[in-house]
Amino acid sequence: MKKIRVLLLFVLLGAFILVACSSPAEEPTPTPEPQPEVVEEPTEEPMEEPTEAPMEEPTEESMEEPTEEPMEEPTEEPTAEPEPEMRTDNLEGEVITFYHFGDLSGPLAAITAPLIHGFEDAVAAINEQGGIRGAQIELKFADTGGSVDEAVAAYERFTSEDDNILVMFTYGSGDGEALRSRFVEDKIPNLAAGLSSIAFYAPDSGYTFGYAPIYPDQFGYFLDWLTANWADVKPASAGDEIKLAYISWPTAYGQAALTPESRAYAESLGVEIVAEEIIDVSPTADTTTAILNAQAAGANVIYTNTLAFGPASILNGLGALGLRDEFFVGANNWAMDLSLYAFLSDPALAVGLTAPFPYLWWTDADHPGIQYAEQIFAANERPAAEHGVGYLLTLAGVDIAVKAIELAIDNVGYDNLTGEAVHDALIQLGEYEPLQGVMRVDYSNDNRSPHQSQLRQIQGGPDAFVVLQDWTPTPDLRPTENFANK
Repeated sequence: MKKIRVLLLFVLLGAFILVACSSPAEEPTPTPEPQPEVVEEPTEEPMEEPTEAPMEEPTEESMEEPTEEPMEEPTEEPTAEPEPEMRTDNLEGEVITFYHFGDLSGPLAAITAPLIHGFEDAVAAINEQGGIRGAQIELKFADTGGSVDEAVAAYERFTSEDDNILVMFTYGSGDGEALRSRFVEDKIPNLAAGLSSIAFYAPDSGYTFGYAPIYPDQFGYFLDWLTANWADVKPASAGDEIKLAYISWPTAYGQAALTPESRAYAESLGVEIVAEEIIDVSPTADTTTAILNAQAAGANVIYTNTLAFGPASILNGLGALGLRDEFFVGANNWAMDLSLYAFLSDPALAVGLTAPFPYLWWTDADHPGIQYAEQIFAANERPAAEHGVGYLLTLAGVDIAVKAIELAIDNVGYDNLTGEAVHDALIQLGEYEPLQGVMRVDYSNDNRSPHQSQLRQIQGGPDAFVVLQDWTPTPDLRPTENFANK
């Protein structure tokens, strides 16, 4: 036991010496005390600091700022700005211009003057009554001297001065024919006293509107009545067949009743046109040759598309030759007028003259439209010589224009008013009776002229225009090729 203790002592001593003599071992870096794990101090994350999420800081958005929604800002809603209210009334201070031109210094001056005076008086009366919804009507007139070239020049002057003409008024067939396509091109409605079928219905027309039936329709209407009543009205020397001489002026107006359509219509009725004669456009025209040629051709009817001194020169010629009773004489509406009597050598020569009459007459004194016309005529102290068809029909024509413009204003508003709108309104009027029924018009269904008339005959002195046939339809003899079927 003692030996074991000694042995252990030597072993320990050897080990000590070995340790002391060996190179100094690195000082055992004391095993670090278990510090709390080297996790970084949780500055609230190992993720980025939660500035309220990994979305960008809501600088009031990561989406677009909800300026009340990602729709456009409701600037009172995406509805269009309310349009200004359409002006249809209370037009005080506004001016509507009526343009017209005609012969005041040429061969037809004496006939045109009453139309122009009627125009002026009608407009003055409307203006006194407040105008068109408060707007006043202004007139602009040009004298053409009876020249178609001057009419075209007047038109060009007017259109160069005003680029929004609402309506024009023309008096001559030649003027209407020459300008028909211009009215369409410039969209200016033309109210016309010249009743040419070409002016109204040619393929390049459509903006010209008439006061009365076109001349071929009037000719056909006259022939309808004549053939139905020939046995009762034929001259004593006439046979059963109607043989007609057409004696007229060499102008667009003078020749306007004879067209392919009216010739064919006459033939269909059994009427033979045996002579076509020309007379001068003059109060002193010598009609002797024309009348004798008609007689030689066997004519028993004379028809003329003239007015005032035109039919007067034929009747005077018949009287001078002693042939008045040998012919039944007919004419268009303008011929049966007081202006005829200014040129007759004897008023009795006019008795029996028969013509289409598509309006009332001054002698229809109980009619309110005639009474209105009489008041205007008297108020303006017009001479008795102007108490005729021109003055009366111009009053009615202004009535048509005013009615159409008022309808156009209701349709599009005053500030959008154009000639095209007035054109459309004239058609939209449909059956309309100017001056409460003095005339009858209907421009709907591609019509540009009325298709109703009376037939009257002179039976006595001036103003004795007696109704032989009351309002009835006329034939429709518009050109076969026309603006509606071009």
